[in-house]
Amino acid sequence: MIDWDLVIERNVRLLGGIIATLCIMAGLSSPLEARRGAVAEGHEKPRNGLFERPSARSHSGGPGSARRGAAEALAEPGEGDLASPTLPRRVHRAVYRLLRAAEAAVRRLIVVVGRDMVAAEPLLPQLKPNSGPLVTHVPVPVPGLGLALAPAGATDAADAPPAATRRLSFPLLDPLPDPDAPPFHIRTSGVPRISIPGWTPLFPVAARHDPAPNDPIGAGHLRLRLEALSRALGDLPRQAMRLARWRARCEALRKAGRASRASPLRPGPAYGLHRPGSPRAEHAVDDVLRDLHYFAWEARRDTS
Repeated sequence: MIDWDLVIERNVRLLGGIIATLCIMAGLSSPLEARRGAVAEGHEKPRNGLFERPSARSHSGGPGSARRGAAEALAEPGEGDLASPTLPRRVHRAVYRLLRAAEAAVRRLIVVVGRDMVAAEPLLPQLKPNSGPLVTHVPVPVPGLGLALAPAGATDAADAPPAATRRLSFPLLDPLPDPDAPPFHIRTSGVPRISIPGWTPLFPVAARHDPAPNDPIGAGHLRLRLEALSRALGDLPRQAMRLARWRARCEALRKAGRASRASPLRPGPAYGLHRPGSPRAEHAVDDVLRDLHYFAWEARRDTS
């Protein structure tokens, strides 16, 4: 028998430290360890998010201070500025490679937490048959020809109300492998030179240079994904209920004879796991992901 409470508690603790390190590397304040100490002492209630600036005493000591110090040592002065919209390329890529593995681990932890949760099947809307033309035409005046039909254009973007900014929701489904993707990345070394022998001289082609490690890369979307990841780890029951509602909808689609995805996990090895030959070095998140990948499939087997 598997002690599921122990599995959840242990992996939440391990993932909390890993996500806190990624937040600091990406320029976000993550007082997870300080909050945990305050909760243990009874001075503060637990909170769902990880992105609240800590007080001055939270940096005084404890196990979180050493982890924060090690993470801050990875970034040069100015790289951890929250107001900066960019990150150096090397820091951005390092966080992104580990972020995929951390998201996959939290996704499997949600499967473990919601192994016994059941949601009511929703009422599916009736499929509307496609009737009428696919393109709507409107009459427009043409000088010298009278009226003519032209495709109706979309509404002017300037007149449309501004879209409200929304936080990213944590993705509960693994991205499926693309069967049409090439087995390797085709890298171009230059531009084609089109010439006529004997008529046009060859022109030199500028050599392709590798991107510099300190090139600024936009970090807005990366930080939003980190925030969504931290909120999911801080509120696992709510994410598990989201997964239960998704399963109920898939079951309703299956009964209605419609195609739907069978599992939130992709087949084969865990998504984002370190593989032999990968340029990314082995990290502690890989051990957590291996364990949670096993427990997620065990939890699905127990409920099936």
